[in-house]
Amino acid sequence: MTDYCLQCLPPLMRKMAEEERTTCQRLSKDSIASVPFLCDDLKYHPRDFTEWAYQIVYTRAVETEDGDLKLIPMADYFNHGSDYTEIAPAQFDEHGNYYAVTTYDVPAGSKLRISYADPRNPAHLLARYGFFEEECSPSSYCKLLPPTVNQDMLDLGYSHDRMLFYRTGEVADEVWDILLYLHLSSTNLDEQQLLMNAHRQNDFQTKLALHEKHYSTTSAALLQHVDGILEEIDKVIRKSDAHPTYIKNEHRRLPLIHKHNKFVRETFDNVRARYAPEFSEEYSSSNNAASTMDLDGATHAIVQECDDAECALAECVRDRPGVEWNCEGGLGQNADGSQRQTMQTVLAAE
Repeated sequence: MTDYCLQCLPPLMRKMAEEERTTCQRLSKDSIASVPFLCDDLKYHPRDFTEWAYQIVYTRAVETEDGDLKLIPMADYFNHGSDYTEIAPAQFDEHGNYYAVTTYDVPAGSKLRISYADPRNPAHLLARYGFFEEECSPSSYCKLLPPTVNQDMLDLGYSHDRMLFYRTGEVADEVWDILLYLHLSSTNLDEQQLLMNAHRQNDFQTKLALHEKHYSTTSAALLQHVDGILEEIDKVIRKSDAHPTYIKNEHRRLPLIHKHNKFVRETFDNVRARYAPEFSEEYSSSNNAASTMDLDGATHAIVQECDDAECALAECVRDRPGVEWNCEGGLGQNADGSQRQTMQTVLAAE
């Protein structure tokens, strides 16, 4: 991945890709030369084999239960399956021999696939293996990056494969737990301890009561985080989409990165629409304008209008608060002049 490609990634994805690159760079040509059982022809070959060797092990090895990595001939030909897999997780006998066991009766000529990583975190698959399966990705990591992560937060479920935003707009329970924990850490340490005790004792009623009590604050924090990520995503989308074909040919990962960024934006948009209904009121007029919106003191708004097939942006203005909105754009009316059934989300207002 080129430096320019890295600049077109959102913050977390960029951090993951940079960590992958840094890990690879730690393996130097001198380190290869110090391996005693390698022949001199390989150690001092004009081509630098270090990057090749690293990529072979890093992308093809199978991880064992004790954390070791093993290269297994033939098994490294298995592709990744996100929706389902034909091969069960790696199995080894007491002698270290690997067994590939199918999960069902596989017809002749079918693919044999394993799971490289949790498909609910497609950013990891893109950073390490260089592919992205949008159709098989039900969710995206929420991109919440606290300054520090302590043991309490790990117990609540802070991890990239559990802190998820779903394409449906739903938010994983672990995200809400972390948001509540962070809020209580600066406002009420007694309730923070009560949350942890309830979590560890599976006291769901107490947890629910705490969530309901502080929902207005945690939901506001959620939406603030979502808006911040959407702003970052829009920046990198514009950057990755703003160059001619020859630039994209030089940076061949750009189309894949652009596809990933669009997926993340769609997911975060859905979360915003689900948890900010006050910013998603229907609006109607002769051009499907936002005449019924009430956005406090705002006089200018950008609204995204969507039906089952497409989305479009509308720009809405009014002279002063309290009067009707006048909008241009949006999806417009049906061919017969009737109003379209749509959902509207305010993307920005001032």
